[in-house]
Amino acid sequence: MEVLELLRRKGRSSAETIATDLGITPNAVRQHLTNLERDGFVVSQPEKSGRGRPALLFALTERADSVFPKRYGQLATMVLQEVQEMGGPEALDEVFARVAARHAAAIETDIEGLDFDEKLRRVVAWIGRAGTLAEQSETAEGVKVTIHNCPFRNTALKFPQVCTITPQLISRLVGTAVSQSDSIHRHDPYCSFVVQRPPVDR
Repeated sequence: MEVLELLRRKGRSSAETIATDLGITPNAVRQHLTNLERDGFVVSQPEKSGRGRPALLFALTERADSVFPKRYGQLATMVLQEVQEMGGPEALDEVFARVAARHAAAIETDIEGLDFDEKLRRVVAWIGRAGTLAEQSETAEGVKVTIHNCPFRNTALKFPQVCTITPQLISRLVGTAVSQSDSIHRHDPYCSFVVQRPPVDR
């Protein structure tokens, strides 16, 4: 991690310079850089400066950004707190309704003309791509959609309105009512929603 942090500060650096800054041998640094480059965290590029052999400089890749601490959830909570203080709970409701509508608009053309079951299957698969571990199962009340992993859990625990995005999204796309069954706010281990099936034509 020390090598990555140093490259973050300097931008680009040679193995020799890194070794001097960290107080370790150049060979140890080269071995570490080789492993980091293999894993896709750094990239090397020769740079010629005057006569002699070009210096090999190392820099971070986009992938390396993932190893540094992030506070996205904290920022989201701060922003939502400001929205609530400025406009009250109604403002938050409006924000999340707009988020659901925006996501629905982005995928509704892909499911247009499909029947209810296929629409729901694709919507659940789309939700699952966000790392939610979403799955669906049949119940007497309708189709139960379970979110085993909430990517926004910490924010949702502070702002329950976050949990309205999924049911609003599903309802907009499949055209039936959606109700919440399980909730992390009630100390359930996950959130789940029951999607009503459309009435059967007789």
